[in-house]
Amino acid sequence: MPSPSADISESRWPAALDRSLQLDVSVWCAAWGVAGLPSGVRVELSSRMRRTLGKAYAQRSLVRLNDRLLARDAHELLREVLCHELAHLAAHTLHGPRIRPHGPEWRALLMIAGHPPRATIPACSVPQEVLRQPTPRRRRARRTRRVSFLRAIVRAFSPLGR
Repeated sequence: MPSPSADISESRWPAALDRSLQLDVSVWCAAWGVAGLPSGVRVELSSRMRRTLGKAYAQRSLVRLNDRLLARDAHELLREVLCHELAHLAAHTLHGPRIRPHGPEWRALLMIAGHPPRATIPACSVPQEVLRQPTPRRRRARRTRRVSFLRAIVRAFSPLGR
């Protein structure tokens, strides 16, 4: 069985993620026939993801995960999302860039790993801590050209001539 430290370097794996996941990654990649994949993949956590749990960037060999997956009750969901995103990278490596993102090649890889080949995860199977709504950010009002243009017209034709 592959050792986790031999496959994924410390700099490419966030400290917040459980090291047992590295072993899972090594096992999945060996089963998929891309045993060298983990050494080139970088995993990041993102607090900016609001509507997605993960994203794979094949050209950059990057998997970005929603940091809310670190919630106490979300370990199995984290494993599934990590497997889902790594399967995208493995499918790209094995079959090239012209395959469909959730096509039969990708589905076959997830089934080999023992996860359901689903593109989305129903909200009822996601822990409440992961679903928490982010605090709304206040947006700064932007002045548009149209408003400035209208103000210029009003000023030009106003009797005070401001």
